[in-house]
Amino acid sequence: MPARIVVSVLAVGTLLLSLLVPAGPAAAQRGDSVVLVRDAEIENAIRVMCTPIWRAANLDPSAIEVHLVQDRRINAFVAGGQRIFLNTGLIMRTETANQLLGVIAHETGHIRGAHLVTLQEQLRHATAQMILETILAGAAAAASSNRRPDGYAGGGQSSGNVPGPPAAPGALKMLLSYTRAQEQAADQAGVTILERAGMSPRGMLEVMRMLQQQERIYVGSGADPYLRSHPMSGERIRFLETALARSRTADAQDPPQFQELHARMVAKTLGYFEPQRAMQKYPQGDNSTAGRYGRAMALFRLGQSQAAVAMADQLIRENPRDPYFPEFKGDVLRDTGQVAAAAAAYSQAVALAPRNAALRFSLGQAQVNARQFAAAAKTLQVVVQMEPRNVGAWDLLQRAYDATGDTAMRDLAAAEYFYLQGNKGQAAYKAEAASRSLPRGTPAWLRAQDIRAALEADRPRR
Repeated sequence: MPARIVVSVLAVGTLLLSLLVPAGPAAAQRGDSVVLVRDAEIENAIRVMCTPIWRAANLDPSAIEVHLVQDRRINAFVAGGQRIFLNTGLIMRTETANQLLGVIAHETGHIRGAHLVTLQEQLRHATAQMILETILAGAAAAASSNRRPDGYAGGGQSSGNVPGPPAAPGALKMLLSYTRAQEQAADQAGVTILERAGMSPRGMLEVMRMLQQQERIYVGSGADPYLRSHPMSGERIRFLETALARSRTADAQDPPQFQELHARMVAKTLGYFEPQRAMQKYPQGDNSTAGRYGRAMALFRLGQSQAAVAMADQLIRENPRDPYFPEFKGDVLRDTGQVAAAAAAYSQAVALAPRNAALRFSLGQAQVNARQFAAAAKTLQVVVQMEPRNVGAWDLLQRAYDATGDTAMRDLAAAEYFYLQGNKGQAAYKAEAASRSLPRGTPAWLRAQDIRAALEADRPRR
C-alpha cells in the first residue's frame, strides 16, 4: 500500500449518496473527503479479474478506473462516470474472488445503466428545498445510527436511547425511491452480466447477507425502508436467491488464477491495515504464498522491517518474474528511510511490469527522495503520459525539473498540477511563464497554450 491520497468528493450526486448512507465517525471527521489508496498489485488484480465482466457488459475495460478507498466498512460505489470505488474493508472481508466480483458486477450495472448521470439529471430538476431536505435528513439519519467509535459494527443491540431517523419529507422519499429503483436495476444487471461472463451470481448473494448483518447494526431493524437510498437488504436477498436458483452459472467456479489473485490482495490489505488480525490468520505454519505475503506485510506494519525484507527476498527468489514482491520490498525500504535501496527495488519491479503506471509512480517518488532528479524526471514523464490526471506525479515532476534547472518544464508541470487542483490563478500564471520560456511550436509549448485556452474558456464573461 504505497500511497494514500486525501481527495474531496466532487460530484453533487456522489455527495448526496454518501450522506444518505450512514457513515462512521472517521468519515465524519474528514468532512466531504475520502482517503484513496494506490496499490499497483491490487489495481492490476482487479483489472485482470474484472475484464470479462466489463466485456460482458459491452464496456471498454481500458476506460474504467478502479480506486481503493481506505475504509473498514463493506461498501463500493460508482462516481465520476466510469470510476469504481472499492472500500479496503470490502476486500479484507470477502472470502472468495466471486464475492468481490459480485460487488463489482453490481457497480458495473450502475455504469451500464448510466445511473449517476440520470441521478444528476434528476437533481437538476429538483428544487433547492428538496436538495436541502435530502442532505439534512441524510445527515440526521447518519448521526442517529448506533456505532462503535472504531468504525466496526457493535454488539448488535441498540442501547435503546438512540433516536431513530426522522420522518422522511415527501421530497426526500421521492428522490430515494428513485435511487432504490436504480439499486434494484443494478442487482438485476449484475446477475445478467455475471452469467454472460460465465461466472456465478452466488457471491452477490453471499455479500448481501454480510450487508444484512451490517445493516441491522448500523441502521436498526426498525428503520423506515423508504428513508434509504438502497432497498432493504432482505428484499435484495430474496431477489438474488430466486435469481441464483434459476441461474445456469450458479455452480461455476472461480478460475485458480482468480483465487490466487484474491488471496494475495486480501493478505496484503489485511496485513497493512490490520496487522494483528493478519498474524492470527496467517500463522507461522502457513507456507502458502498469500500466507507468507500477509505475514510479511504485518511484520512490516508492526515495526519488524528486517524480517519483512527477509521474507520479501525469499518470495522474490521463488517468483523471479513477479513485479509485486520487489515493489513490496521497495515499500519497506522507503518507509524505513533507505531511499536509494528503495529506488533500486522499484526499478526491478518496473523492469518486470513496464506498463504499470502505479509502479512507475512509486519509482519516481523514490528517485526524488533519493535526489536522483534526472532519472526521476524521465520516470515521471512516462507516468504523466500514462495517467495525465495523476496530480501527485505532476507535483513530483515539477520538483524534479526544478532540481535539474529546467525551469521552463518546471513551470509547465506546475501549470498542469495547479490546473488539476482547480487553482486557476496559479495554473494561468505558470502556463504563461512556460509559454515565454519554451520553444514555440514544440509539444510542450502547445500544451501550455492548451492550458491557457482551457482556463480562458472557463473565465466568466463580463
